[in-house]
Amino acid sequence: MVLAETSMTLEDDRRSILGRAAIVVGLLAYAGLLAGAWWAVVNLLPDQMTLQAFGRSKTVADLHNRIVTGIGLVAVILPTALWIECLVVGWRRSSTRALIFGPTMSMRTDLAVLVLGQGHVLDLVGKAMMLGLSMISGLAIRDWIQTRTGFAVDLTSLPFAAQLVIYFYVYTFFDYWTHRLDHSRFFWPLHRYHHSAQDFCVVTSARQHPAAFSAFFVINLPLGILGATPAVMIFVSVLVTTVGFLIHSQLTSDWGWVGRWVIQSPLHHRLHHKLDMTEPTGHFAMAPIWDRLFGTWRGTADPALVIGVAQPYRHGFWIVPDLLRDYWHFWSGFVVRRKD
Repeated sequence: MVLAETSMTLEDDRRSILGRAAIVVGLLAYAGLLAGAWWAVVNLLPDQMTLQAFGRSKTVADLHNRIVTGIGLVAVILPTALWIECLVVGWRRSSTRALIFGPTMSMRTDLAVLVLGQGHVLDLVGKAMMLGLSMISGLAIRDWIQTRTGFAVDLTSLPFAAQLVIYFYVYTFFDYWTHRLDHSRFFWPLHRYHHSAQDFCVVTSARQHPAAFSAFFVINLPLGILGATPAVMIFVSVLVTTVGFLIHSQLTSDWGWVGRWVIQSPLHHRLHHKLDMTEPTGHFAMAPIWDRLFGTWRGTADPALVIGVAQPYRHGFWIVPDLLRDYWHFWSGFVVRRKD
């Protein structure tokens, strides 16, 4: 009996090792294809093109960076996050397997939001819902201030890596206060859409309401005004997006001291998403240092915590009714006080 159990354990270990090896080989092959595609873009496609149609011409510049930022989420960042999760938790527990072979209704909502976001449908909806305010440029405001006062924050003399670290933590500082604002009475109806997820999977990070007033004004504008160059902003965005995918994944680690002080862990973020609000939520920051400084590092992380919100959501691919209802709750909340 003991020999049989030992043999089964060894067989399971062998399968686990082979499975992880297959995952690594698959990622390396995928990375090779991406590298080849990027070489083709850089060497075969000009960085500036002039398009002509109906007697008019339009010059499109900086094509290489546009392609990178346009497809980076789906082609690079998301697959990398899925691979890391799969490598750590195994194929059977991975978001990839769940999304392909048996997504829950909550996961289907995440997928719908991801697809519509990447198709820029939600971008257009967001511009309309934010009354065009998202078109304002922080860099333009910074130039306006510099022209009139002669003052402007400029960190471009620092090494790029130093700029990246500084602006990442600047981002997380503003993100912390944005997140706390999102949990306030007035902005909660829009942020509630993200918290409505009943299951974590990597793409839960994409479940965001398009009318993100707070994020735009409390993060995007300040970073532009503080002199973050487009190149730095791209890399900060990549880092933030990658961490966002991982902390909504099936990983159940607290990441040790890194998760307690440097980057929020998936286990602590699950605590932030808890359904039971008998004790107030905390862990608002992607960088825990801000929660510790401002007194919102609280509670005991538990991988079995139930997540979600009390407000009923339909879940599934048809997301329009919930988006519109939450948008209505946002505006009407300035007049009507809801108990939520």
